[in-house]
Amino acid sequence: MREEFHLLAFMLGLPAGLGVALAVWYFVWKKGKKERRYDERYKRIQDQAKSLSWAVTVLAIIIAWAIVIIFEGPGLSFFLFTALYVIAMVSYGVASAIVDKKN
Repeated sequence: MREEFHLLAFMLGLPAGLGVALAVWYFVWKKGKKERRYDERYKRIQDQAKSLSWAVTVLAIIIAWAIVIIFEGPGLSFFLFTALYVIAMVSYGVASAIVDKKN
């Protein structure tokens, strides 16, 4: 049995969900600010975690890229992974230049 897409429910639910998410984010941020969670130590830990996560993500993209080229050949998925890798490296370069300019 096929269910139909309810546009009205979507149009009401999407803003409502975004509103709830923003409200929760605001109150968590406000509580964290009172408890001094966002100090220099927190920012340094978050920066190191993001850096490590970035390295792992790039490694995973390269491994998936190799698997796709070995098993499927140069098809759509290969070019999608290539585009993803190029976007990742360009954004890394731009972010590095911005941060380097600030410091």
